[in-house]
Amino acid sequence: MKDLFMYSLLVLSFSSLNGCYWENFSKTERVEPIRLTAPNSIETLIDEIKSATENGYRIRMTGSGHSHSDVAITEDILLRPIQLIDVLEIDRQRLYDPEETQLVRVESGITVRKLNSYLDSQGLALPNMGGYDGQTIVGATMTGTHGSGLDHGPMASQIVSLQIVVDDGRVLQLEPSNGITDPDNFPGVLEENTDINVELIQNDALFNATKISIGSMGIVYSVVLKTDKKFWLEEIRTLSTWEEVKAPGGFLDRLINGLPLDDTEVQPEYYELQYNPYKVGGERSILITKRYKSYEPLPIDTERGQPGTTMLSGLITLLEKPLIWIVDNFQFIAPILVEQSLKSQSDESYINVSYKVFNIGIVNYTEAYAMEMGFDLDESIAAIERTFELGEQLRDKGIVHSAPVSIRFVKAADELIAMQQGRDTMIIEFIMINGIKGDRELFNTYAQTLMEEFQARPHWGLDFKLLQGTEWASILFPKWEQWIQHYETLNPNGTFDGRVTDRLGISTSPR
Repeated sequence: MKDLFMYSLLVLSFSSLNGCYWENFSKTERVEPIRLTAPNSIETLIDEIKSATENGYRIRMTGSGHSHSDVAITEDILLRPIQLIDVLEIDRQRLYDPEETQLVRVESGITVRKLNSYLDSQGLALPNMGGYDGQTIVGATMTGTHGSGLDHGPMASQIVSLQIVVDDGRVLQLEPSNGITDPDNFPGVLEENTDINVELIQNDALFNATKISIGSMGIVYSVVLKTDKKFWLEEIRTLSTWEEVKAPGGFLDRLINGLPLDDTEVQPEYYELQYNPYKVGGERSILITKRYKSYEPLPIDTERGQPGTTMLSGLITLLEKPLIWIVDNFQFIAPILVEQSLKSQSDESYINVSYKVFNIGIVNYTEAYAMEMGFDLDESIAAIERTFELGEQLRDKGIVHSAPVSIRFVKAADELIAMQQGRDTMIIEFIMINGIKGDRELFNTYAQTLMEEFQARPHWGLDFKLLQGTEWASILFPKWEQWIQHYETLNPNGTFDGRVTDRLGISTSPR
């Protein structure tokens, strides 16, 4: 074991299984695999994969369980990454540029939280991240997790090299064609164990197929990330209205048309919106979040949002069950609760180191789940207004939102089945407290309608099994067939099949 804390986690994880079951954080997925284990090295990882292949079993790695879908699951051999958590050395003699100082190599099971702590100690930072830091870095990237701001792609775009174990136990090091590694100086062995051979493949399509591959092309051992220098963020949150945001010269009009978001020299690098699905007082409120980047240290704030917001978020987390009862039985109060949530977050200035601003805080621990859909940026206004209509239709059926709806913006991505593949993307996230009446119907209504009317793409970890079969996958993801070719190459025996590949109808050995 690598440290006492991780040992305790391991013991708790297994002792709570009572017959060897695993379920995700939101309890939307549960499985009782034949074998549930946590490899503690690449040697044991290779042995597990070789054994699974030889015995005709499927094998997958779970991440930290923060996907609400079936993306990680198999009934055969299920691996947990809770011991693959180390920062690894980079053999810089292999690189084209041995002096590159912002490359960091880590094992696949390291959490974003632990990675942030390490990077901070080295004067480095992730260029962007989502609003939660409990995910494993590879679990987050493999499903397409992202932050917000059109200067940045999904988190997978930060990966510049990865080492993956495929079904015969071979270790491949995958990079783009202009990768960081000099083939002439590559010794063909693993840095930590020179008895393990590693095959370097520098190929754009294969690399972009593997970075977001929903765990179906092999199991990643390590990644090399291109980081940034440590930076600080000033976050400004302003309450506005939908009419102002979409008007000529408003936030969305400027963003869609590539215009400066502020009438000042300094522009926000990160930005997002939250909205109330319902009008209150005749207007629909929108919370605009802008984050301004500084490499120079800034004074740290201790309080985010209006006074008492942090305490209020903690109370919501503790008092979820009464809140569910209130919303279910007094639905007229839902718009007011959402409105208050937006108002409480407004803030003239909140400053902290980058990763503490990206992380939305204690509300992450609420028993809630979410569904995300990605749209062509140019369709942002039409898509958002369609959600207003759907929200009212659902309310007429007695189904109401329990939280604001979030909107983020992500740069077009090269990864073949990324939500953002080939287009700058506006992403809408619908969040519901787990157990609110009609929550699944709400998700399904939005997802199905928006997919059919806008060809909106689901987040692989937050799709609630929206895609069934390959028809819609091939429509929504223009590089789908190319991705399938690489999937079949790296998964010839069905070793990395799982519930998600069965559902998509692409399993090499269907069940």
